[in-house]
Amino acid sequence: MPPNGQEYGQESERQLFERVRQNDQKAYEQVFRTYYPMLCNYALRLVKNQETAEEIVQDLFCTIWEKRQQIQLSSSLKSYLFGATHNNCLRYLKHQKVRQNYQVETLAQFKEGEPVQDEEFLTFELQQKIAEGINRLPAQCRKIFQLSRYEGLKYKEIAQKAGISVKTVEAQMSKALRILREELKDYLPTLLLFLLFF
Repeated sequence: MPPNGQEYGQESERQLFERVRQNDQKAYEQVFRTYYPMLCNYALRLVKNQETAEEIVQDLFCTIWEKRQQIQLSSSLKSYLFGATHNNCLRYLKHQKVRQNYQVETLAQFKEGEPVQDEEFLTFELQQKIAEGINRLPAQCRKIFQLSRYEGLKYKEIAQKAGISVKTVEAQMSKALRILREELKDYLPTLLLFLLFF
């Protein structure tokens, strides 16, 4: 952290983040230690939950490291971090609202006396649906998704292995996630209800 708790000037911030872009883990840790507490406090004011706020900020820092070489600062590092935290909080709140709407709709359709499946079966069924959804992905899309999720490869590594650009990998991953969300949208509310009541 800067001496006496003072924040970095814009030029120093840019130099620090340039080190991050060059895979300097110590610089990354320095950015994390400096901004993590204040970003968590800011996120907490928006989402009203400490654990959720911390998860949002942690996810942001994971994304920053994964995409460090693609990030271009148009202003200060502090402005970028707070702006990204703000946007991620808004996305979380929007997602929560959609999920609550699903729960309300499913509750309204839930028939009294209808048998409830046990948790083990629901978990297996969800796994089956995910597998079916992955199998229905376009070939390149499916291959990239499996390399990322099952083999743990980074986007750059996938790009090198597949002989394509990193941006193509990003586009294909976004497409895969979008398709899978669509495939599972009718199933997730039932799973959420089961976990909620049992």
